[in-house]
Parts: sequence; C-alpha cells; structure tokens
Amino acid sequence: MSRYGWRTTVESCLSIDVLRWHRLGCLNPGQRFRWVWNRDGKEIASVYVETERHFVTLRYRSRAYGCCEDWDDIDQLIQINWSPCRFGGERPWFGCSVIRSNGRFCGRLCSKLYGAGRLFACRQCCRLAYASQHESARYRGVLRAQKIRMKLGGSANLTTAFLDKPKGMHWRTYDRLRRLHDVADYRSNIGLMRVAGRLRRRCG
Repeated sequence: MSRYGWRTTVESCLSIDVLRWHRLGCLNPGQRFRWVWNRDGKEIASVYVETERHFVTLRYRSRAYGCCEDWDDIDQLIQINWSPCRFGGERPWFGCSVIRSNGRFCGRLCSKLYGAGRLFACRQCCRLAYASQHESARYRGVLRAQKIRMKLGGSANLTTAFLDKPKGMHWRTYDRLRRLHDVADYRSNIGLMRVAGRLRRRCG
C-alpha cells in the first residue's frame, strides 16, 4: 500500500461502491455474486456478496497486513439505506457498520467503503487520505491549470499562450475558466519561488 506519512491513501485500498453495484443490478434482493479486484490483469482479492433490500452480507478472508498468522473468515453485515431522487427513483447508500475506538457505532452514510483493515469501513473510520491532499500547492496548481487548458482543447503546456474561447462556449464559462487557470498558475509560481528560495538558503 502506498502511504503518505502515516496515513494510507484512498487510492491504494480495495473499495466497494454501492452506486456501481446499483447500476450493474447487483442489489436486487436475493442475489449472490463474487466481486473481484484485479491488478495488472491478475486477481488480487475477492469477496462473496449476498444482497437483501436493506443490507448486504460480505464473506471473505482477512489477516493483518504483513502478518504470518492464519486467515480469519469474516462475515460482515452492511446496512443499505435508500433515499428518494429528485426526479424519481431511489439511490442507495452504505451505512458504515464499524464500532469506533470510543465505543460508538459509526453509521455514516457513504457511497464507498474501503478495505483498509479487517472490516470494510468509511474513509473517516479507516483514517484514509486522498493522494491529492499530500501534493504540494505548486503541484496542485500545475495540474489544475493543465486540466483547464486541455478542457479548452489545448495541450498541457503552460508555456504557450492561453487558448481562445472555443466555438459554442459561453463567454461566462470561458471567463470563469480563465480566472481559475490564472489563480492556479499564480499559486504554482509562488510554490516554485518558495522552493527556489529554500534551495538558495541551503546553498548560501
């Protein structure tokens, strides 16, 4: 697992997505299926799932990360809550079923649960961070400016002139993207100057 400091990242963990299962028709009551995770074309983990209207049961094997002890058989019951959509229909939410260190039941409603420990749990209970949270302000600014340029149909090269308004785009939208780009570019330059200043002080 990739880590930033002591916090594991969301991107490095196995996850289950209730909206994806809903779109695939996996949440119909009485269904049973096997959910598989692959990496580089090879299966790295799997879980057996049984569904009912208001809960799913996960069955899988688990042991502590890096541990040589025997595997434990886990049966985890996860609540599913349904909320009405604005234009009809319903959307599902997982209810985090973890008991926190303070003894309180979490119950947080979320779209995804993560396999960062023995049980699948919400991001807060797993104490997970997003990789982008650990990127420097300079790097985030560069990425955002590049995305805006590519959205307008250009390249990610920040040394070229900003693109003209694409045909069919409203001026209000174009002006907003231009402002966002300029702010992101400014922040990346500030970050670059700070790095250069630190290097000068070390070499001075």
